[in-house]
Amino acid sequence: MPPTDPEAAAPTEPSKGIHVIDDKVAIVTGAAGGGLGRSIALTLAREGARVIVNYRTSQAQAESIVAHIEAGGGTAHAISADITEADGCRALVQATIERFGQVDICIVGPGGGWHPEPVDRLAPEAALDDLRRETAPLLHLMPLVLPGMYKRRWGRLIGIATHPVKLSPAYAYNVAKAARVDAMLLAQDQAWSHGVTVNVIAPGPVAGLPDMEAAIDQSQHGAAWRGRKNVSPQDIAEGVAFLCSESGRFISGCVLPYLFN
Repeated sequence: MPPTDPEAAAPTEPSKGIHVIDDKVAIVTGAAGGGLGRSIALTLAREGARVIVNYRTSQAQAESIVAHIEAGGGTAHAISADITEADGCRALVQATIERFGQVDICIVGPGGGWHPEPVDRLAPEAALDDLRRETAPLLHLMPLVLPGMYKRRWGRLIGIATHPVKLSPAYAYNVAKAARVDAMLLAQDQAWSHGVTVNVIAPGPVAGLPDMEAAIDQSQHGAAWRGRKNVSPQDIAEGVAFLCSESGRFISGCVLPYLFN
């Protein structure tokens, strides 16, 4: 028998396998850019979730993600909302429930800005704004989505933070991300008593993918995915899919780091 060609043996269709989350309703915040949110939205849709593609200003990009998901037989809907504001969070969750009836998965991505000043030259107002932008989405969304998850005794709350050891050079950014992590982990015990898991994905710097085609290729485990040399948004998306799956049922309170070159 001739040796197997690994390229020829590569699957042409993504395999759902253990990651199936059919019909769960997932809000993916900040999903319309070129980074983690887009890949997470595509991947959760691949695994069978009904996906809310949240965006603030990038309507065309959000609608292109929705169009791709629907063309593949999935279900998605784009909703504009600023999740750093209470009104935006309420509007996002209300529109999701009106569309799909519930919220099962909530991915909290967008956060603070980038203020690299050292501590002795800190801009306090900018640092405090970073802190607010990292924690406000979580604090506004939890009382909106957790009661329904508790009632159904199933839910996944996942936040995107930063690597726990390989910190950025920006003090204010690190403080704000640490606040998000602690705010999430402090909710873990109560949430777990109601069947809901709370976890943090914690990558180092992750370069965005150049375009929608690259994001789709990686989400379908194409050549770009198999040949990648560093962590990509799709790696983070696969971690999210695992934590949302039945295989991640008993994982809660973890900070999942990703190494990078």
